[in-house]
Amino acid sequence: MFNLKQRVYDEFNLKKQADELGVSVWQTPSFLFIIMGLVIIAAMTGIYVVSAHYDSPEVVVISESLVVILLFTIGNSIIRTVEEVAKANKMKTEFVSIASHQLKTPISEMKWQIELLLIKFSTGLSVRQTEIMNEIARSSEKMGRLVNDLLDVARIDQGQLALDKKNVNFCDLANDSVESQKIFAKARNIELVTSCNVDKLMVFADKRRLSVVLDNLISNAIKYIDGKGKVEIFVENVDGFAQVCVRDDGVGIPKNEQDNIAEKFFRSNNSIKNRTDGTGLGLYIAKNIIEQSGGKLWFKSIENVGSEFYFSVPLAIEKETVVA
Repeated sequence: MFNLKQRVYDEFNLKKQADELGVSVWQTPSFLFIIMGLVIIAAMTGIYVVSAHYDSPEVVVISESLVVILLFTIGNSIIRTVEEVAKANKMKTEFVSIASHQLKTPISEMKWQIELLLIKFSTGLSVRQTEIMNEIARSSEKMGRLVNDLLDVARIDQGQLALDKKNVNFCDLANDSVESQKIFAKARNIELVTSCNVDKLMVFADKRRLSVVLDNLISNAIKYIDGKGKVEIFVENVDGFAQVCVRDDGVGIPKNEQDNIAEKFFRSNNSIKNRTDGTGLGLYIAKNIIEQSGGKLWFKSIENVGSEFYFSVPLAIEKETVVA
């Protein structure tokens, strides 16, 4: 009920809409629709009054013409506002895509040079110099992930996120993702537990993109546990879909923020927000990857108790062998 009230409030919060769209309050679609509704009501009432008091058809025609002109003007203003917002959004997406592409090459080169330096000249570096180089390497890795996320967001916004779908053993993929997160989890005193109730669970999906989704959900679960805790990953076959549940006993998500959790750049305002790295893009990308794969992503969360994130992807269709 609270979420419904909040959505209604946001829908008619003209100042907030104006700030988000970068237009005046009177140019927001909600304001213009309200005005149009009032004009229609007033016009219907006015025409009824005019037609009741005047027998002349010319007066009625003129009244209707004025109403049509007024409605056309308001409608045209709405269309122009929407077009301007759409153009601005397209320019923003194109800029992010171009900028990310331009940044990707130098960041990759920097990463390779640092790795080469650490491999070839590690014996000549002091302990402090090695620490600095490792910190630079970690920072370049973060920048690389951010650039990749921005590129994925741009592709999603443009409807160009391509998936290379093949048959993938989902249990193996889940185990690989868990294995890659073990060092991170151990450093934060988090126990990782995996359960796959079948030996082989084949799905038809993009292996690399699916790994991104798993890594994102598992790393989020680890990051949002304040102190010692446990992250459990369950994989099972549910009605023709491979279903994953990533469960944690972390800080959870406030109820009033749960509707926004998969929006771009959104980060929950919980107790350890300022102590975790993140851009607010991971769940947005994950949700789009899963939906484009033919599945869905959802979650359950209780603040100060923990969260359960689920997603499902279709199982691969087994080809029947035809015996001659």
